[in-house]
Amino acid sequence: MEKCIIRIKDMSFKYDKEYLFKNFNMEIEENTFVSIIGKNGSGKSSLARILVGLNKYDGYINIDGYLLSDSYLNKIRRTLSVCFDNADEHFIGETVMSDLAFSLENLEYDRKDIDNLIREISKKFKIDNILEKSSLELNDSEKEKVSIASSLIHNPKILLLDESIHKLNANDKKLVFKILKEKVRNKSLTVILITHNLEDTLYSDRIIVLDSGKIVYDDTKEKIYEDDKLEKLGFNLPFIVKLSHNLKLYDLIDKVYFDEKGIIDELWG
Repeated sequence: MEKCIIRIKDMSFKYDKEYLFKNFNMEIEENTFVSIIGKNGSGKSSLARILVGLNKYDGYINIDGYLLSDSYLNKIRRTLSVCFDNADEHFIGETVMSDLAFSLENLEYDRKDIDNLIREISKKFKIDNILEKSSLELNDSEKEKVSIASSLIHNPKILLLDESIHKLNANDKKLVFKILKEKVRNKSLTVILITHNLEDTLYSDRIIVLDSGKIVYDDTKEKIYEDDKLEKLGFNLPFIVKLSHNLKLYDLIDKVYFDEKGIIDELWG
């Protein structure tokens, strides 16, 4: 069993005088891929801002052995990287190359290591052909790839993605998820994906469902999608999950699948 890398205990947070979170508890295990979903106002983006130290809270939050407080915020930000939903706000350098170098320079990497890491990650994310371009010359998908690559270049233990993949085109999204899943599988990264698009949750291992600052469901992807519980909460199920449910009604398959190949293999294999 992996160790707990994020532990939230009896955490409370409020806007003005109204509590969004009250005695909230959650744990994230190391080297897992977790999706957090919820309707508008559920608290998912507020939770992201709390975890990166932008919103103050009451209670206890520990991230990779450090208490989330002003005293340890710099150490935590070396461990936890975040991408929010506006890639333009993440773009700090004049070019893609300088943007990738920014966090490494702040961490005082030497020039040779910086060049090697930029070369390595730009090739992996297929952005080596745009290193000399400015953000104004990039399309939305390229901007989001650069933002995620910049967040990963210094090898953080945790990557928090807050609605920051919805502008990726289909091919880029497939590539990004392949990279993230590989790092999770190699036990070098914990991914927390906050998203409104349930199709993206199919890449995760665990799904946490928030409603009005409370966890209403928290289980494996397989358990979460085994019935229509999310539909009853007003979510649109991923196409392949909905198709699986319909085929199960006719006893054509006996479980929920998360890719077309699985269904095809069972029906015609």
